Amino acid sequence: MSTQIAFTPEELVLQQLLEYEEEPVRLLPSGEELKGRLRDEIRLALSQVESPQIHSLVETCFEQIVVVFGRLALIESNLRKLDTLLESLSIFDVLQYEIRNFVQFLETEALANEGLDAKLGETLDGICYGISHDIKRIFERELSGDIRNQTTPIVYGKIVHSHGLLTNCFQQSLITLLQLFNRSVDPLSIFNDFEERVRQSLILCNDLAALLRVVRTAEHQPTPDSLNQLVQSTLNFRDNSMHYLMYRDWRGYERLALALIAAIEANSDAKDLLHQFNCFLELLYGHVKMRAVLKDMFPGEGEEAEEE
Repeated sequence: MSTQIAFTPEELVLQQLLEYEEEPVRLLPSGEELKGRLRDEIRLALSQVESPQIHSLVETCFEQIVVVFGRLALIESNLRKLDTLLESLSIFDVLQYEIRNFVQFLETEALANEGLDAKLGETLDGICYGISHDIKRIFERELSGDIRNQTTPIVYGKIVHSHGLLTNCFQQSLITLLQLFNRSVDPLSIFNDFEERVRQSLILCNDLAALLRVVRTAEHQPTPDSLNQLVQSTLNFRDNSMHYLMYRDWRGYERLALALIAAIEANSDAKDLLHQFNCFLELLYGHVKMRAVLKDMFPGEGEEAEEE
């Protein structure tokens, strides 16, 4: 007897709203414009830090993030001109060096500082984890090897994709750090990217719903085919849509997903892990639907909205 999971009405709405197109270019404010928007927000955040040592540490974090946005704005300005692809790749080379130095600063200086309180330490640790995850994907996969010898469409596509990943990564890093000191910070007033956030959140909702169906099918019918599909879907989500989750959820997803995959590949009983993973995904799905940018699409989901 079939135990196929039916689409819910809200999932059908998501399917209608989503359009699978080439990834759009992420439009950033110019370097100077963004600095202007951030100046007061960063000043306000730093005014909340009493310790001179921690003040300097947090200020360095903000400065490094703003520098990255300046580089990304240069790449974005080049994306309208195909004869600047090599220039963009050179900017990515500089970015790789700067970002890896920033990660090293976070690991060896910031997180090792004994003056950090628990909340700031947890925030910086999450930022470090998220950035490390993305730079590995970008500079060891997307932009690795002999990319300069690839065809123009391939190079352009990889640049656009990498630009989008880094933009999302550092936007989330910046907003997470700002909101630690001022919960009223509005990301949309800084980046003015409402449509992009809606797109990301809809993709995330759609992919979480699809993954939930695969997990539930595997729970009801743990056949070799359903379990193999679960492994592939879990890895695909990790390599793609997971980047639209908030950093705090990345580790939880990877921990449960890898434990489940290991159990399946070892032919162990994965019943309990399947249940835990299903509950975790349901929680994530609920949180994403409560994001402020989706409030008109999922009315009544809750008073508080999750916003990156």
